[in-house]
Amino acid sequence: MKLHLTHPTGRRRGFTWLELMLVVIVVIILAGLVLPMLAPRRRSDGRRIQCVKNLKMLGLGLRMFAFDNVGQFPWAVPVREGGSMEDLADEQRIWRHVAVLSNELSTPKVLLCPKDPRFDKLAGKTLVFGLPQTNNALQFGHNEHLSYFLATGANEEEPELLMGGDRNLTRNGTPVQGKITPTAADHFQFTKPGHHDGFGNVMMSDGSVHQTVATYNRISSTNGFSTRGTNPVSPLLIP
Repeated sequence: MKLHLTHPTGRRRGFTWLELMLVVIVVIILAGLVLPMLAPRRRSDGRRIQCVKNLKMLGLGLRMFAFDNVGQFPWAVPVREGGSMEDLADEQRIWRHVAVLSNELSTPKVLLCPKDPRFDKLAGKTLVFGLPQTNNALQFGHNEHLSYFLATGANEEEPELLMGGDRNLTRNGTPVQGKITPTAADHFQFTKPGHHDGFGNVMMSDGSVHQTVATYNRISSTNGFSTRGTNPVSPLLIP
């Protein structure tokens, strides 16, 4: 008599290799979809984005001024004609070169970066052009009210030239402020404590704004930040 071996009734068959691989693949796909949602999200720095917008507004205001003044920016136009040329002699009056933009800028609020420590010193005050009408207002009229440096070698006919940027600068590792005449050997960086520490934005004479990390020394050698096109070298005005 022949014996026939049979599996016990109801016993389940194990996974095949193919089925196991499919399960692993599905688990991997699900993990890729779910884990990013569970991970803590990085908070976007809205204040830095606002700083870029402010700098663009300043660039637009300067270009509008130049359009009305034969292509000249405020520091190249005499005071009697609505500019700030005479104020170049006083590094305590850097703010004057943007104060003359009251017709082009609706508010001096755009002249302060939200990440600049100076912003906190206003203690809730609102900057205004002209005399304050309320106790909560403060007249724009001090270098402390300005977050951006100006490069006086800029002109409207050469849109690739540097016109300004965030004030948190060091020159050859040393924080700088006031009226600075750069040399070809200088190395400028965005590393001064406060503001955007290690970061910064630069504004070109065409009104465009570029974000950069740590240093824009390469920009200086090609875009007139040092000696290109000016004799003598045009100074930087760092409030």
